[in-house]
Amino acid sequence: MPNGPTPKDRFTALDTLALVRELRALAGARVDKVFDLPGAGWSIALRVPGESKRELVLVPGRYAALLRDVPSHLPELGAFARDLRRLLTGAAIRSVADPQGERLLEVGFGRHDEREALLLVVEMFGRGNLLVVGDGKILAVAQPRQWAHRSVRIGVAYVRPPQRVDPWSLGSRELAAELAASRTDLASTLAARLALGGPVAEELIARVGASGADPASLKSEELGGKFHAAMAKLLEEVGGTPTGYLVRREGTVVDATPYLSRRWDGLPDAVRETRATFSEAASAYFSTLVPVVRPPEVVAAEKARRDLEHLADRQRVAVEELGRAIADLKAQAETIFAHYPAAESEVERRRAEAKRGDRSEVHLGPRTVSLYLDRSPRESAQELYAEAKRLEAKLAGARAALAETEEKQLPGRTPAGATAARPHGVGDPKRATHWFERHRWFVSSEGAIVVGGRDAGSNDLLVRRHLKDGDVYLHADIQGAASVIVKHPDPGAPPVTELTLREAGQWAVAFSKAWRAGLASASAFWVHPDQVSKQGASGEFVARGAWVIHGTKHVMDDLPTEVGIGTIDYRGAALWTVAPPSALRSRGTVRFLLTPGPERERAEREVELARELGISRSLLQTLLPAGGLSVRRT
Repeated sequence: MPNGPTPKDRFTALDTLALVRELRALAGARVDKVFDLPGAGWSIALRVPGESKRELVLVPGRYAALLRDVPSHLPELGAFARDLRRLLTGAAIRSVADPQGERLLEVGFGRHDEREALLLVVEMFGRGNLLVVGDGKILAVAQPRQWAHRSVRIGVAYVRPPQRVDPWSLGSRELAAELAASRTDLASTLAARLALGGPVAEELIARVGASGADPASLKSEELGGKFHAAMAKLLEEVGGTPTGYLVRREGTVVDATPYLSRRWDGLPDAVRETRATFSEAASAYFSTLVPVVRPPEVVAAEKARRDLEHLADRQRVAVEELGRAIADLKAQAETIFAHYPAAESEVERRRAEAKRGDRSEVHLGPRTVSLYLDRSPRESAQELYAEAKRLEAKLAGARAALAETEEKQLPGRTPAGATAARPHGVGDPKRATHWFERHRWFVSSEGAIVVGGRDAGSNDLLVRRHLKDGDVYLHADIQGAASVIVKHPDPGAPPVTELTLREAGQWAVAFSKAWRAGLASASAFWVHPDQVSKQGASGEFVARGAWVIHGTKHVMDDLPTEVGIGTIDYRGAALWTVAPPSALRSRGTVRFLLTPGPERERAEREVELARELGISRSLLQTLLPAGGLSVRRT
């Protein structure tokens, strides 16, 4: 997919405001029932006087929508859904609070026969949460949590999340002052300092015609007035009965807004669609981001598999540590015999300085060894050999336990319920591993193998061993990025073109610091093999993993930090890979599209992805870039 704005993965403050205005039109609607939704979230069925029923779909941390038709509910109620049904059934909507620039939905309910008012609170930020509050205390909560300043659990007093200054209430002078005080770029200042979030920041920048990469303090007074006018216009466009707008690219929905978004202008493949309400657009887009629910037996099987994976990981670490300890003990003993006269001299000299029976660390040759001062060096060496032999017996038991665990992980021995076949992963015992699987890799649209290093050591090894005549060397235009090689095609195959080079450049950017920095795009360059060397300028030190480029670099700009994850068919085997979406689509199946996201939610996204893909989290981690993830279905 060509470069463009980064799609959002949750409600913005403007989205929340649009839903608030839709809900206010239903004042007096009563709660009929509450349901669990497949994948995540809940649905509150509402009886609207004089109209057909509506359902309020709530997926905390992602989105909410007011719909006439909801595709399906789970047949059985979970514990939290039962609590919601008990508390809210028969209650009518009395009020809907203004979010004041926050991603917080607060809906007040009440009954004619009860004095107590109920407050439904839906948090769209962070991991999300849903609470019911009555008489100032929490009566039900989806995710109990505890912070130093705030407790969210049943029975405690409800304290609202910390509230920031509402950026939509600021005047042009106040906006200009915030920009002038910033020491970062314009996009980061609007998104973080003014708490507008990335998508809204991009929208405002597009509307005023500014550059998000420019310093925020540059022309701050002029921009303050422009942004104030643009923000007022956005609020006006949301209106009292918000219309919904969708943006599609290559058939995939990439945005939903309560206003006609300008940040997609200039992209020829961006197709806009209109929906009668914002909720309809939000449901069409955000529902593709919510993981689909798994049958209980499959969930149990996956948990059993994860437990086995964690056990195997711990056992592998134990085996490696024991192996290192044994090797160290034997090396110490061999060092003592190799420098025996020096060992005897050190023991004699130190006996006069220490109590008998003590041990002392002695430098012998290249190593430091432990010698008993009340014994001969030979006895110290024999003691080391004896300890190594004891650990060898322990190592044999650890290896046997690991082999037993790995045997349980084989496809023919998976836990009950995990019966679906899955594509081969790295190191699958049922097939030979291809040479490039020891590195990061993908196959381009034109069939070229593209490989990249994982760290400084593998960068050096990759270039020294695999960069040959006819190959192409690439590097993201960011310090510390991986070395990437495009291997020349097989004899008789067509040569690679600009298409493969841009795919390799996009991939190099995704596996660079640009991803962790949350950049929407970055640059990369390519050169020929004879331009790559370890010979720097006179006296220049070339660090491990780094290479010096001589001559002209062929620069490729505006490469998006976006990749797909899925499988390709390679010589009869289905292999998991992460690659530019165009490369993955041409040779296999794209399961999800990935862009940079909040790093604090990385673990949560990994768990969701591993569950959805049906692969181990450890395999998934070998495929993904470092940093936060934003995940979209294709």
